[in-house]
This record gives sequence, structure tokens and C-alpha cells, in this order.
Amino acid sequence: MRTDLWKGKTIVITGGSSGIGEALLESLSRIPCKIINLSRSEPELIRKISKKKEKRPAEIFHIQADLSSEKEINKAVAKLAKLADGIDVLFNNAGITAHSRFDQTQIEAFRKAFDVNFFGPVFLTMRLLPFLKKNKGAIMVTSTVSGLYGVPARSAYSSSKSALHAVMESARIELSEEGLRFIIFCPPYTKTKLRANGIDGDGQILGESHYSGKSKTPEEVAEKMILSIEDPNSRLVVMDKSGFFMKWMRNISPSFLEKVLYKKLYKDFH
Repeated sequence: MRTDLWKGKTIVITGGSSGIGEALLESLSRIPCKIINLSRSEPELIRKISKKKEKRPAEIFHIQADLSSEKEINKAVAKLAKLADGIDVLFNNAGITAHSRFDQTQIEAFRKAFDVNFFGPVFLTMRLLPFLKKNKGAIMVTSTVSGLYGVPARSAYSSSKSALHAVMESARIELSEEGLRFIIFCPPYTKTKLRANGIDGDGQILGESHYSGKSKTPEEVAEKMILSIEDPNSRLVVMDKSGFFMKWMRNISPSFLEKVLYKKLYKDFH
């Protein structure tokens, strides 16, 4: 991390109460900057600071908000406007996963996935554009390798993230002349509570245990995200072999990619 690039910056993080968002908050809190976290629950770090159990160089604020609700986003932005008049970096990190076969997925599960993964970050970004334009800021969305191609047993999840990709790419082209940057970040499997808090085909809490295979820590992912913000050429960022494989094979040989996904994830949809 180049700490000099972050000093004095105003940073907005969504979903900073757990997982990757919490790791971002922890890392950036060690730099003298202003951080505004938007999430349903207050991060443990902020609670410790408010109780004077910890002290950090960063000035950190928490705004409680359900980011799937336009009404709550509007309220959060009104509160944010009293804390900052410009934003340098927006980490659109909050998200939800959805696991089920397409033919066993109710439309409600699609709506829930899109409310959190698509409409939430899109609407928040739209509302924060005046702040971002003022500072010629960077917008990063936390997506997934599953957003690069339709993954079996993830139709609602994959489609909500793929739609988000399209919006960010359009916005990148349109607003580049105003100095804004849009980065799509696709981490691999990460040790978070994403599966436990995800939804099934009926839109109910999934409650799955964490992926047991090889995975990254939230701290590793957060570090790569920060480095990607620092790189002016970042656009679509992946972290490991699976991400690079999906990124390139979707264009080179989608039929081969589908065979690999069918074999690798067979048990997920049977």
C-alpha cells in the first residue's frame, strides 16, 4: 500500500461490519484519512474506538443503512453530506450470494439478489456521483468470478453481478472525461460469512458453512483491492488462476468453459 496516496482522502465503504469490508476498514484506519462506513450493523472497530479501547489515525464514521432500500440510501446520503463534501474512493462492497438450480429458483430469490447486488450499489453510486465528481474519485464494486460467466447453481447470483458489470463499464466510458474511474473487482473464494448469510432458491437464508477448499483471507483480498485502486489502469481485476481462467476462456472457448464448470460444480446442482 502506498500510504501517501491515501492520506487526507475521504473513503466510503459499504459492508464494513464483516468480511472483506471489515478488512478494508481495518487496513485503511491506520492512515490519517476520513472513512465513512455504511452497513446495517456498526463495525466492531468503530465500537472499540468509541469506547476508547482503541485509537486510530483515521477519522471513522458509521451510518446505519439497509443498502437494498432506496429510502434508507437517501437517508444515509443526507447524513453523509454533513460529514463530507467530496469522496475520493467508494468501495461498493456489500453483497449477498444465492445458491440453487435455475429450475428450482423462485423469482423472489432473483429480486433479493438484485436488490442487494445490483440496485443497491447502482443507486448508491448514482446518489454519490456529485461527491465523487468533485474529487474525481474512484468507484470499486466487489463482484465475483461467478459474475464473469453464468455459473451452475448460481443463476441469480451470477446474473445480478453480471448486470452490475455492465453498468460500471458503461459509466466508466461515459464519465471518464470527468475524471471518474470504475473498477470491477472479482475475488476468488474468500473466508467470509457470505454463504451463511446467502439465500436459497426460495429466497430464504442459506445457512451454508464456509467453502472448505482453498480460499483467500479477507485481509489478502482487501490488500489487493487497495493496490488496484492505486493502479490507474485497473478495470476488471481478478486474483488467482480460477479468475484468469474464467476471464479469458469466456471469450476464447465458452464451450470448453461450460464443460469445466459442469464437471467441477456438478454436485452443486444435483
